Amino acid sequence: MTFFIVAGVLFLFFSALFFFAPGVIIRLSEIGNRLVFTDHGSVAHRKLSGAVLLIMSLVMFYLGVRL
Repeated sequence: MTFFIVAGVLFLFFSALFFFAPGVIIRLSEIGNRLVFTDHGSVAHRKLSGAVLLIMSLVMFYLGVRL
């Protein structure tokens, strides 16, 4: 139950970044590119990525409350 609530908060946070602060996402992406992976697709389609994360956060909140 706690996992779902924490995951929901994280997804909500990142969805807000995609919608309202894409510059932060780009900076995080650049750091991630140097460390682990590349994700140009998610930055190029930031509104879709933000919407998916928002939906996932709502599902995680729902599961966290229901369980």
